[in-house]
Amino acid sequence: MSKISLFSLFLGLLLSVAVSNGKIVQKIIGGRFASNGQFKYQVSLQLISGNGCTHHFCGGSILDERHIITAAHCVTDKNSHQFNGVYITVVADATYLADKRTGLYHDVEYTFMPYSYMLNGAGSYYHDIAILRLRRPLPLGKNRKIGAVRLPTAYQYLPPNRQLAVVSGFGVYRQTQFTNGMIADSTSSPFMKYVYIRINVQDQFGCDNTQVCAKSLNSYLEGTCFGDSGGPLVDHSTNTLIGLVSHSTSYLCGQMTRFTRVSSYLNNFIYKVLRNRIDNTIVYIQTNHNNERVIRSYPHCVRTME
Repeated sequence: MSKISLFSLFLGLLLSVAVSNGKIVQKIIGGRFASNGQFKYQVSLQLISGNGCTHHFCGGSILDERHIITAAHCVTDKNSHQFNGVYITVVADATYLADKRTGLYHDVEYTFMPYSYMLNGAGSYYHDIAILRLRRPLPLGKNRKIGAVRLPTAYQYLPPNRQLAVVSGFGVYRQTQFTNGMIADSTSSPFMKYVYIRINVQDQFGCDNTQVCAKSLNSYLEGTCFGDSGGPLVDHSTNTLIGLVSHSTSYLCGQMTRFTRVSSYLNNFIYKVLRNRIDNTIVYIQTNHNNERVIRSYPHCVRTME
């Protein structure tokens, strides 16, 4: 991800910590650690890296037993916008990723995204949405700690609706700005965290109807950060998915986040994939791997997100 253009964002609780020769430039006021089963729809997208660890790299939400919704930039090359072919394992029912005794591990077999996402220029994130199809179904209805998020109707949550919504994830939890202006990010968090933000607050560049601009409730910087991409923005009162963490126009997390507006992609993408009615507006890739069988034997390692 380029650090001089629009930036992919992911949620983290930004803690106020003293740092030599620098200062913490943002923190999430009122942010919380999620409890077990609190966000039943939230998943972590993981891979096994070459250093013998598992790594979280994006978030996602459960749509049904076989489908996870996330951001297209999580599954594509940042420059070409083509599929990167990474072997993805979805981890559900986990609030602490380092504890391999918990969680459900399911490999992704097919990945779908709109063809229009591939037409983006460098630094653009329009149509930033993807759906992952699992090889094996999740045990919805049998495991009480997992559940599907609800999809919105076609015109829900459009402006002037400026209600509160909740975002959750495992992303960067702290940023530090040094006296020379450089910014350093913490690693991703092994703990799921969440915070409430206000939707449909326009930034200086403006959001179109396929995006949701959202910002913190206070003057403090708070919200999503690197590692939370693809994660859910949800109306917590109805468990309805409003948006997917996409990007920001600033490197500093929490100033303003842009989400992919889920209601804009119901008939032309989401329902086509769920009903297996794939046409030439949708591109997909199949991957064959069996990481879910061995992934518990690898330690979970946090890493600097980019």
